[in-house]
Amino acid sequence: MSTKLLEIKNLKTSFFTQNAELQVLRGVSFDLKKGETIGIVGESGSGKSVLAMSVMRLLQYPGKIVDGEIFFERENLVDKTEKDMRKIRGKNIAMIFQDPMTSLNPVYTIGNQIIEMIMEHQSVSKKKARLAAIKMLETVGIPSPEKRIDHYPHELSGGMRQRVMIAIAMSCEPKLLIADEPTTALDVTIQAQILELMKQLRDDVGTSIILITHDLGVVADICSRVIVMYGGLVMEEGSVNQIFYEPKHPYTMGLLKSIPIFGFNEHEGLYSIEGTPPNLTNPPSGCPFHTRCEFAMRICREQQPEYHSVEIGHKAMCWMLHKSAPPCENFSRSMKGV
Repeated sequence: MSTKLLEIKNLKTSFFTQNAELQVLRGVSFDLKKGETIGIVGESGSGKSVLAMSVMRLLQYPGKIVDGEIFFERENLVDKTEKDMRKIRGKNIAMIFQDPMTSLNPVYTIGNQIIEMIMEHQSVSKKKARLAAIKMLETVGIPSPEKRIDHYPHELSGGMRQRVMIAIAMSCEPKLLIADEPTTALDVTIQAQILELMKQLRDDVGTSIILITHDLGVVADICSRVIVMYGGLVMEEGSVNQIFYEPKHPYTMGLLKSIPIFGFNEHEGLYSIEGTPPNLTNPPSGCPFHTRCEFAMRICREQQPEYHSVEIGHKAMCWMLHKSAPPCENFSRSMKGV
């Protein structure tokens, strides 16, 4: 059995304003094994990026972890000081941010930014760090790395900037890589190259990956396990096959139905989940999805369901799966029809 690299327990993260508390994460729990790649999917506002920033301990005021534990190699990151986290970030945990143009420093060359990361965590001279940076740029597919190393971010295309972000993240061969929408705004060809690069680095170095994305096709390509988030909670968790072929939560079914299928009738339009995500300054009682769920019952509105274990590694938060819930024929037919 693979060893757990990351274990998150009942994580709660909020953003505080003068008059309200925005409860972005409301009790998230999952684990990640060494060498594993998991995908985290869900609508905008479901808490995916805040989860990543919580693990990295990069939350800015007014954001705050209010409860829960984040164990990385059995050490609780929530208890770490900022000085401790600076030693961990980059060396053991690295992150590829959503927008490389705003994540890279515009007044420093890309080489300086990679060299700084290498020298921060490795006892090497600047000369050796530069050679390592050139090799890393070559590894991520940057042409003419000896010249590109002295270029500034604005001199590179979007795809190249994203490759530079991967080079920075992988320069110290981290044990955990968090990729937040790494292929957003890239064309299909560059997107495929970036994903192939991530798979190659994972296989060569043994890095575990958390991939945050809206693209379920990307998840199917690179991930072995999927976590479906909604309203600051994990709605369903399982292997790629379990989630894609045997979904159990109505929200997961809705996401899958929303995927455009080749040859669909354009006059019928694409399927969409009716309604809007919940207001997390005043979260709904019960299941957070009940306001948009066509199968919602009275108990769904009143009580938050416990997780139901469907089979090994597959669980979902839905009253329909509990024996105590009344039968729903429409729900059963929907599960077969996904």
